[in-house]
Amino acid sequence: KTNRIQQTSLGTKLVSSLRDALGADCCVLNAGNIRGNKDYDADKKYFTYNDIKTEVPFDAEMVVMPLPGKVISETVKFTRAKSFLDPPVSFGGYMQISDDMTFDNETQSVTHIAGQPIDPDKIYSTGILFMVMTGVDNITPLMDWASQNSHLFPMDACSEMGRPAKLLLVDYFSKAIWYQMGAFKDIDVDNKGHVSAADVKAAAEKHFGDSVAQIYVDNVMRAADVNKDGKITKDELLRVNMMNAWARRDMDLNKDGVLDREEVETFAKKILGDDFDRTLVDTMFAQLDTEKKGHIEPRAVELWMTNSFTLEGVSVPGQTLERGEIKAVKERLLERSNSKTEEGGG
Repeated sequence: KTNRIQQTSLGTKLVSSLRDALGADCCVLNAGNIRGNKDYDADKKYFTYNDIKTEVPFDAEMVVMPLPGKVISETVKFTRAKSFLDPPVSFGGYMQISDDMTFDNETQSVTHIAGQPIDPDKIYSTGILFMVMTGVDNITPLMDWASQNSHLFPMDACSEMGRPAKLLLVDYFSKAIWYQMGAFKDIDVDNKGHVSAADVKAAAEKHFGDSVAQIYVDNVMRAADVNKDGKITKDELLRVNMMNAWARRDMDLNKDGVLDREEVETFAKKILGDDFDRTLVDTMFAQLDTEKKGHIEPRAVELWMTNSFTLEGVSVPGQTLERGEIKAVKERLLERSNSKTEEGGG
């Protein structure tokens, strides 16, 4: 209930999950887009589809922008200024931040991004609400940056850049459960060589200790089923785990921020079995190490995940597949442009 005046555990969870779904270095989200206005019991075990729809009811189109550390810090500080008044003033633009970021209330500044001390001049790939980049909540530091760097934020490309937060979350959670369900042999219990929807249902119910809805099974299958044949093969399981930030963190054995071939092969052996086909790792490197550096970098994963995301890849009852916010903003900016042209002509 207090996410418009302070960082909340729900805000941290949602924004951190969006960061992972986007493959970004960090993420921020205006509190006005978290709408549940409720407290959850401490013993609540699971965050459900209904919870997501309640908390993120709008399209909330997210984009990844290359923002300097200084701009990120000034932006967060600007949006939190009213929370330091006495008494605090609620503001829908208050930025909730991901768990890899630290905000110091004493200095009113971001001190850490991606778990490291902030570099004011470093460019961080930042998950952020599309509407904010066009002036919603009038966040001056961000608007100034966007105005000075319009070439990095082309309106014509935003219909492809923007991804609805609600669908991003459902898609990401649907991918993440594959790692939690275990190795291939743990899911394909009858050794038929692929995972079926029935296998997913059984494995998920075993993991959660409770029944799961069919829409849940459908989304989990859809998240991994690249060729849409209703069967998840070992290459598809490796691929969907590569899209999971937690799995990638476990892959990175030496914690240097990149994945070398040995690390990916060690992970593949863990989830696919000792006799896994090493050409599956070759395929991953062909897709993600296009510059032949011998390792996979976070930026390559981010772009790969962006290109892999489709609106049709996940289902949430009542969710429109139209990018309504982006369409509305483009029309508004076009009207503003036409108006200025007419004024200039007159």
